[in-house]
Amino acid sequence: MKFSRPHIWTDDVREAERIQDKYRSEVITKPEKTSFRLVGGVDVAYSKKDNSAFAVVVVMKVPEMELIERVRSQGEVTFPFAPGLFFFREGPTIFKALSRLKFVPDCFIFDGHGIDHPKGIGMASQMGILLEMPTIGCTKKLLCGTAEPVDSSVGDSAPIYNGNVEVGRAIRSREGVKPLYVSPGHKMDVETAVKTVIDLLRGYRLPEPLRLAHIMVNKFRRNYDNNFQGPATMNNR
Repeated sequence: MKFSRPHIWTDDVREAERIQDKYRSEVITKPEKTSFRLVGGVDVAYSKKDNSAFAVVVVMKVPEMELIERVRSQGEVTFPFAPGLFFFREGPTIFKALSRLKFVPDCFIFDGHGIDHPKGIGMASQMGILLEMPTIGCTKKLLCGTAEPVDSSVGDSAPIYNGNVEVGRAIRSREGVKPLYVSPGHKMDVETAVKTVIDLLRGYRLPEPLRLAHIMVNKFRRNYDNNFQGPATMNNR
């Protein structure tokens, strides 16, 4: 996969905020499409041993739910922990994985926020702008705004409001578990984001592309941590 808009990364929080503000006006909340043949799922995990991050991207054919490609990458996390700026912590490792894709999806679902973000531009939105593609944010935690109660049946949803603006929906993706929080990232509206996620549910809490990416990236992370040897020393070089 090639990128038409290369990004210059920064480790400075104030510079990251300036970049975020710059891109905010580019977020598009109208869909170009309302259905997608190939859907990508993207997730990131962090080592418990060092500053490594791991990204996995899967591409699935819909509605067959056929896995047609998976790629992964590893990188060093250099950006500080700053709520609302996870794009700058995880983005470099994600882009490394995306660059290895042979099949380009019609849409990506990220384990991150879209417009349900204090500045209206979360991970999924910034990724969508740089990729110039439709994206959806899908998370287990609410970052901002308020969500109304969700009924108990799979597929039930309730609005997420930031002020008076609907920025996403809380979705009951599996009975007896907490809802997911879904929002448009880029070139996406609330209705299409919600419909896409619900159509990709297969009996689990997460939509299938994101669920597989989550399983694979955590296996990748565990294998790394289990074989971790620690920093090089004079005795083990």
